[in-house]
Amino acid sequence: MTVLRLRAWRTLAPLLAAVLLTACAGGGPSADTAQPSSTGNAAFPVTIEHALGATVVPAAPQRVVSLGFSDQDAILALGVIPVAIREFTGNRPSATWPWAADRLQGQQPEVLAGDIDPEKIAALRPDLIVAVSAGLDQEQYDVFSRIAPTITQPVGFSAYQAPWQDATRLIGRALGRAGEAEQLVTDLDARFVAVRAQYPQFAGKQAALAAAGSTGTGSYFVWNSKDNRGRFLSSLGFTVPAQFDQLAGERFYAEISTEQLGLLDQNDLVGWITIPGTENSGLDQQPGYPALRVGREGRVVGLTEEQGVALSFSSVLSLPALLDQLPAEFAAHLGT
Repeated sequence: MTVLRLRAWRTLAPLLAAVLLTACAGGGPSADTAQPSSTGNAAFPVTIEHALGATVVPAAPQRVVSLGFSDQDAILALGVIPVAIREFTGNRPSATWPWAADRLQGQQPEVLAGDIDPEKIAALRPDLIVAVSAGLDQEQYDVFSRIAPTITQPVGFSAYQAPWQDATRLIGRALGRAGEAEQLVTDLDARFVAVRAQYPQFAGKQAALAAAGSTGTGSYFVWNSKDNRGRFLSSLGFTVPAQFDQLAGERFYAEISTEQLGLLDQNDLVGWITIPGTENSGLDQQPGYPALRVGREGRVVGLTEEQGVALSFSSVLSLPALLDQLPAEFAAHLGT
């Protein structure tokens, strides 16, 4: 079998760099982990249409592998503990960040790090592989589909560009928990509505989330409006400048040079994501910073490492914590 190389990581490397961008003992949860839902439980079998095909899930999944970089959050939010979770960033226990850790209920799913060997996945005996944020191509999808029913990102979306709402609903249907997934989406959407009402000053203002690339490269990354980080800003009422969409092209981020750093000045607010484990990656430490008007006017918000990762996940579990913190920080820096 071919090994699934981290093509996604190479695509995201700058970006995961910008994003923020020891397997556990025990072999993961028992097969009894995924219990049938009493709310909105679908009759099985169910057919899930997704970007790379149509997958039949014959029965309520009992052994779920979270192959996507951030799929575990939606799975855990729906009350299912995966037998294995893909490492994304930060090397947290069970590849799970604090906002989702209590959903593990003390269990320790196996961590899938580095190259993903399909034979290793097969040894986990999954009955569902969730690869919504895995960035699989057709060949890779076909390989995993021969192991177990596999779902990728929703129809109509490229890799890594599915809105959290669509991803949550898709995963919910595959788990037979569509009603619960819809409720999660409805509740979180309502929180965004409440925040917009609380901070009407965001409406019509331009904002962007950006980060430095690898140390010494002199490159920077700005997420466009088609990425969940950009969508977070839009959901608060901000507008992501169209120029960043144009510069991004088919990608979900625009790459700019030190000489282009001044493009950030078209924003009323800039959120700056610091790459975990790197040095001198704050905006105020960049060569072009002294010339930036947004910096001089105090309109740059430096995000913590956890906030940056939470935005990268942009899940029904990570976003609520951000809504508790970032809108107030944004308001305090806007127009000062």
